Amino acid sequence: MATQEHGKDIVLFVDDEANILSSLRRGLHFWAVERRVEIRTADSAIEALGFLEASAGQVVVIVSDLRMPVMLGSDFLLKVKDLYPWILTILLTGFSEVQELMKAVRAGIYSYILKPWDQDYLVAELDKCLEAQRFRADAAARAKTVEEELRWAGEMQRAFLKPSLDHPEGVSFETSYEPLPGMYCGGDYYDMIDMGKGRYVLLVGDVAGHGIRAAFITGILKAVIYPEYMRAVAGRNFMPGAFLAWLNERMNFELRRTADIIITFFVGLLDPQTGTLTYVNAGHCHPLLVSGGGRQGAPGLGSQPGLCGFRRVPG
Repeated sequence: MATQEHGKDIVLFVDDEANILSSLRRGLHFWAVERRVEIRTADSAIEALGFLEASAGQVVVIVSDLRMPVMLGSDFLLKVKDLYPWILTILLTGFSEVQELMKAVRAGIYSYILKPWDQDYLVAELDKCLEAQRFRADAAARAKTVEEELRWAGEMQRAFLKPSLDHPEGVSFETSYEPLPGMYCGGDYYDMIDMGKGRYVLLVGDVAGHGIRAAFITGILKAVIYPEYMRAVAGRNFMPGAFLAWLNERMNFELRRTADIIITFFVGLLDPQTGTLTYVNAGHCHPLLVSGGGRQGAPGLGSQPGLCGFRRVPG
């Protein structure tokens, strides 16, 4: 819904009879003051469309007659729906031609009122429209807040997931991370850690689900893996299976009061000197070995000239 930046919300009445517009103005004056809205009128659909070109952002409700010269009210409301879909519309008419009423229905009218109108009923329908528009505005504001929070969470997630690792001679590490459109963050986890002696640990994980909840758990993974485990075993004999068993126990404890959490994880120990990648996989996608423009899955043993071999260990 478009909202105005200045001035009051506007309720626009469109009718080719001046006495009808005058009566509506008089009868709804105090209602408009109480609701803090402004009543504007137009004596034709053409005049109303001209007004909307300049002030559509302020108009929240249009009440239109059906039988008008040049352009019928049903055609006018169809045009409003096409150009300004956030505006709610009411058909106020003394005619009940089926074909024109069907066009008004296609225009998504909020209400249909017969002339001569009952004042209390007209006010009640207008109040419903205003309430619906304010509900839309509140929902849009909440959605914008949520989007801003998700965007911020995504920026934070990228910052703490970004590995800080020098590129050793003969080895290049690259990462690519794209969350779902509109979510900005998610449950993907990745890291590369220098374990000393020319060896590197490659970590790829995925927390089931999307959004802040999953991203928060990746933050927990980041917070516990290096400080609690990797730093202690740096320079020693790192075993992917032992690490994954520890991580499983550690996350089970951390998330013991949280139901329905599933985490898949891949752990690889890359040794460029021996040309091997020793890995353990817990429910994650298997790695792909790419060589000479081709690629193959690596669920077990395998090797290609010019690249490292893969060795899977129990875990």
